[in-house]
Amino acid sequence: MRIQVYHRTEYVYNEDVRDNTNELRLTPKITKFQSVDSSFISILPATKLKHYDDLNFNRVHHFTIPQAHKRLLIESRSIVQTKKNCNIYNSQYDVKCSDLEKYRKLEECHGFLQSSAYVSLTPKIWKEAIDISNGSDNVFQICLKIMEHIYSCFKYCCEATTVSTHANEVIRERAGVCQDFAHAMAAYCRSLGIPTRYVSGYLLDNKNGNNLRGNEASHAWVEIYLGDYEWVGFDPTNRKIVDDTYIVLAFGRDYGDVAPVIGTYFGCGDNTLIIRVQVDCLD
Repeated sequence: MRIQVYHRTEYVYNEDVRDNTNELRLTPKITKFQSVDSSFISILPATKLKHYDDLNFNRVHHFTIPQAHKRLLIESRSIVQTKKNCNIYNSQYDVKCSDLEKYRKLEECHGFLQSSAYVSLTPKIWKEAIDISNGSDNVFQICLKIMEHIYSCFKYCCEATTVSTHANEVIRERAGVCQDFAHAMAAYCRSLGIPTRYVSGYLLDNKNGNNLRGNEASHAWVEIYLGDYEWVGFDPTNRKIVDDTYIVLAFGRDYGDVAPVIGTYFGCGDNTLIIRVQVDCLD
């Protein structure tokens, strides 16, 4: 599937600001199921973009605008080719809980088994995850149960949380948005020893008017490591196994590792943030 993404982030400041420094993770990743035809980022006021790959091999662009300004506009345009994972409809992933011990020794899994800035592994969350898994010994089925639990028991509410809300609060209050649900699923799964990474990206919603939740902006979900099947995506916000309608921007331990735009500036006063995301199928 050929998908086009337009992502616009605009900051309007009440007073002049300067030395505005930002990091951007807005370039889609190249993966086994995703290739990038084109990707372009533009900044106003105009400035030079530099880039590097972070510890998770996400492409990071960064810039500084030293002069005074009252508006910052960041636009990203990408065209991505996605293809289906033939295993996503396989309900018989043969991965047992006893297999998790060997995954803990893998370097690619180690960082996604620990607590992180937005995700804490507590006895209470572990007990709740045990109850949700209901005695299952199949890792895939356990993750399906956790995804179903979040989708059914948590309320999707934009006003319930902020960008800095911790998974513990999300699980306690049972409300949030896609970022929060991804953090909650990561907490449940990691507490059971299941390698789980947080993923940011986009979701195409053009099939039969499904009105999927979270498609109005950048989206978030998790990927679970399933041995020979490698990383498989679960979207607890929409109760979906990730397929070719998803575009991956970046992955990490939590939102702090993958925020599409993060930065600082010198100045005082409030600012207004306006975000617009449009995802279209070109096929």
